[in-house]
Amino acid sequence: MIKPYEGSRHTVVAISLRSGTRQIAGSGPRNTETSWEDLIFEIGSITKVFTGILLCVLIDEGKIDPRAPLSEVSDSLSDVPNWITPERLVSHTSGLPNIYIPIWKALFQQWPEGPYAEFSREDLFTWFQCSPGNERRVGRRHGYSNLGFGLLGEAMALREGIPFGDLLAQKVIRPLGMKDTGGRLHDNQKVRFMQPRYTSGKPVMPWAFDALAGAGFLRSTARDLASFSSRVIQAINAPETALDQAIRRSAKPIFGLGRNGGTQPLAQCSGWMRVSRAETSPNILFANGGTAGSTCALYVCPEKEGAIAITSNNGIAANLWASTKFNWANPVRQAQDILLES
Repeated sequence: MIKPYEGSRHTVVAISLRSGTRQIAGSGPRNTETSWEDLIFEIGSITKVFTGILLCVLIDEGKIDPRAPLSEVSDSLSDVPNWITPERLVSHTSGLPNIYIPIWKALFQQWPEGPYAEFSREDLFTWFQCSPGNERRVGRRHGYSNLGFGLLGEAMALREGIPFGDLLAQKVIRPLGMKDTGGRLHDNQKVRFMQPRYTSGKPVMPWAFDALAGAGFLRSTARDLASFSSRVIQAINAPETALDQAIRRSAKPIFGLGRNGGTQPLAQCSGWMRVSRAETSPNILFANGGTAGSTCALYVCPEKEGAIAITSNNGIAANLWASTKFNWANPVRQAQDILLES
């Protein structure tokens, strides 16, 4: 599974978990003596899984109604249309576009630190005053939206009165014991952070986030993702704590992507996607992440107590030809072949 991520100047780390046993594979250059599983990478949209869990925490605490208009969360969100709810944002069914400008314009923009670095909370509010989204798309189709997840993160931050990154760390990241997962790196972490690179191997600046952090601002390690996967397995199979219950809620289907809207074989959960080979097959939760210089993936099968995490500093996801070839490899099917083995 790691072959599509490899390159002469790229580093890729894969870790698999099967019934409590871990296996680690690494490839490529390392600029420190750090073990493979402690190298830090951008994880991009895998952040959405954690944003979804945070929403589930606040729902369980009675602080957010997932089906009420988001505008009720804070007066600052009064320009957000009433059809947009937390549940629609977390399931990519809000009708909001992927990004705050048309994709064709985005292709011609120069963003050294990524397209979200300078998009502030004020910019977000202004966007809704001018471009409120498309109500006709709500409930009719699944439309992936980084803008929507960023809005959800800011709404939760407004509800709790602290910045999104701090709120996520307080409610989810630290309770999970994920010591190397966050939006900002400390000095001892910077030496373990793998320089993001284009598919050509050329260095690219790490992406930065402001108001849309909930869509993809996290960096993490294979070790942390493996530990997280173990907790997801335990939370779904035998929940013990309030956070376990929130994790379990996050894995429940919200929007079916199967035939006639069914939840088989594919469904959107809170940040996660859920896939199965057949109605009686075990489900696999998965999430992918990509920035200009990093690509990663996470697959968890609670029933089989297995998981696979892959991190890399190869910008496959941002390169049309590279991502096309990557999709031909069908990584989800490969993960199923491994995790569903008896």
